[in-house]
Amino acid sequence: MKRVITIILAMAMALSICSVAYAENEITIKQDNRSFKEVDGTVNVSVSVTNNTPNNAYLRVIQPADNNADNAVLSASFTPDTDTHYVKIPTGETPVQFTVKVDSSTSETCRVMLLFNYYDGTDGKSQVASCQYDFTIERTSPTGGNTGEGGSAGENPDNAQTEEPKKEDSEFRIRTSSVDSNGVCVLTPSGDYGDQLEVRLPLTCTNGYVYDLKVTPVLSNDIEKFPFDIDLVDYTLSYPGSIGRGQVVEFLYHLRLSKKATVGVKQVDFNVTYRNDEGDLKSGTVSLFVNVRKGLSPTSDKDTTASVPKLIIESYKLSSDKIYAGETFDLEFNVKNTSDNTNLQNVQIHIKDAGETATIVPASGGSNTLYISKIGKGQSSSQKVSLQTAPDAAAKAYTLNVDFSYESATTNAAHTANETIAVPILQKIRLKCDEPTVYDDVSYLDSSTSMSIKMYNMGRSSVYNCIVDVEGNGLKLEESYFGGTLSAGSTLAADISVIPSEAGDIQGTVVISYEDVYGEPGEERLPFTLHVEDPNAGMENMEGMEGMGGEGMEGGMTDPGMEGGSKGFPWWGWVIGAGALGGGGFFGFKKLKKRRARSLEDEI
Repeated sequence: MKRVITIILAMAMALSICSVAYAENEITIKQDNRSFKEVDGTVNVSVSVTNNTPNNAYLRVIQPADNNADNAVLSASFTPDTDTHYVKIPTGETPVQFTVKVDSSTSETCRVMLLFNYYDGTDGKSQVASCQYDFTIERTSPTGGNTGEGGSAGENPDNAQTEEPKKEDSEFRIRTSSVDSNGVCVLTPSGDYGDQLEVRLPLTCTNGYVYDLKVTPVLSNDIEKFPFDIDLVDYTLSYPGSIGRGQVVEFLYHLRLSKKATVGVKQVDFNVTYRNDEGDLKSGTVSLFVNVRKGLSPTSDKDTTASVPKLIIESYKLSSDKIYAGETFDLEFNVKNTSDNTNLQNVQIHIKDAGETATIVPASGGSNTLYISKIGKGQSSSQKVSLQTAPDAAAKAYTLNVDFSYESATTNAAHTANETIAVPILQKIRLKCDEPTVYDDVSYLDSSTSMSIKMYNMGRSSVYNCIVDVEGNGLKLEESYFGGTLSAGSTLAADISVIPSEAGDIQGTVVISYEDVYGEPGEERLPFTLHVEDPNAGMENMEGMEGMGGEGMEGGMTDPGMEGGSKGFPWWGWVIGAGALGGGGFFGFKKLKKRRARSLEDEI
């Protein structure tokens, strides 16, 4: 490979200033200026490469030419295409810019070799061409001043200080082009307010060569100067290669016209910077025009007092009085044009949840955007949309924003309006209750019987104002029970005491009443049975026993076996009374023992 390169270089030296390895000079280099400034050991070189073949050529390598010991070039590099790592040279003349690092201790003579691949179409094989390019450098200090040593090719270095200064690049070399790189006319970007536009900015070089080209739109809060939404911090675009005279490059922006954009043609400015073939940084401004077909009316003295037609929601209704979380519902509303002299057209309605996190969204298969082609002056239009609530929505009222955008049929001026609709959402109450627990097997007339009811709130919303009561013949609470608020996911145990006023098997009902977040009442009913006994049932015949056996006990008690009998209390009465008192004491003790056991269980 080294031998091949040596042969190629030898052939190149035998040709003129620029020669080609292939005999027919398919690729040549042309550049009138062969003297470049060197700053801190670096030189930026711009040349023009001409491809005389009918196909593309590809610049692969730029390297120092090693056929002369006086060559000051240490290394050379170019800016390739991003993906292909080469520079494509189409048929014709193409500018190429490359950077050379030089040895400041050697002469000013510089030689580089440019190696190309191309296809000539004769034998179907890729060909290799090389061009040697010679130039000289002007030595400068790090600050850019001429050191006075060296000069252009063919000049006496001793007279370098008398060299005329180069003509300053006073003309800005970049301007907008009416056609793209293919010669096709570039149309003015046009659209309605709110539309996203593809903005094409074709630029051409008017003189010489430029590189490091950068473009940035001039942003402004003035809607007349920049009618687009500002979504980015930096809009700068760059072109990596160099651009020669007459070459067109295109920059592409995707910008959305602001909803505040006014009707008409707007001038949009772009700041442009580049470096010329001498490496000097230049800047200027180019402009293009954007046509806003539909937008707001421009503010002027004659129309500031003009009446703007209003669009409002005249009435609305929900498909259900109670909308629960996770359910689908319909929203019906009437839209009215309040203007008496202006018809409205192209009415677009957009409905969305006003919250940061959407709780109300379009139902499956539906949309939250509606379109009405026309609403006459003073007329209304009925609309309907299906919506769905989130299953985990908290029980409260939510706000829907209804945004209108419409146009006046007479002036085509665009307008906007906004209305709100409140939608209350409920969470279904899921209150689970255990069966009432009666702690006493036997209840006694006019005595309290202890009961317990356990409740579980299994819903996603709190239950408010819980009250426990009993219903049933001869049943009442020893004292009322108020449980207050039962939060979602929590439990409540209500201990109550029931006093029966009738004996026997009594059927009763525990009634639990409560309210939801909107104060709507609800209740749970739990049946139970009490076996009630009368502890005084055995002593009914003891009344009036005082008169039994005679005139009473004033004469004192005598043995019933005594002669003549005794009028005192009979012996069998005392036996019955003692038995009744003993039974009552036994049952009372049993009840006290059960209450004691229950108290111990609660403490555990």
